[in-house]
Amino acid sequence: MAVRLDRFWWAAAVGAVVLALLGGCGSSLTNSPGNSANTPAQSGGSAVADAVTKLNQIAQDSCQTQPPQLVYPNCDRFIAELRSAVTTVQNGADGLANASAVRSTSSTVLSAADAFQRDGCGTGPGAATNTSANRPTCVADLGRVRAGLGRLIEETQSVTG
Repeated sequence: MAVRLDRFWWAAAVGAVVLALLGGCGSSLTNSPGNSANTPAQSGGSAVADAVTKLNQIAQDSCQTQPPQLVYPNCDRFIAELRSAVTTVQNGADGLANASAVRSTSSTVLSAADAFQRDGCGTGPGAATNTSANRPTCVADLGRVRAGLGRLIEETQSVTG
């Protein structure tokens, strides 16, 4: 009799947990059409939201936060990661309320990143051998990248997944 009673209590406990979990699915905290508190201001899809998160992480890089004349030779990875995230945002901008501005800023950032690489800044393939000669150009190129990144972050601050 004791064994059957233990099974009964175990089954009752499992049933209570299942009911509690199922009951939570109808909670007012879920994203339902009538729940405006959880409705994002803008939504560009999860890929765009992930790219915006990446942009915010990239903005913490020393190539964005330190004096450009000191860091530009070491910004190849910064530029590559930036280019990837910006391209994703640009391609997914159609779902954003300010799509035109986001597309325009994305193009500006990508052009600045192209100039940084074209002018031989950094240490990657095609980097200039005499970095002091191209220092003013590289500092200016990185400055344009940084300004564009800051503007793009402002334009996408309300993007959620």
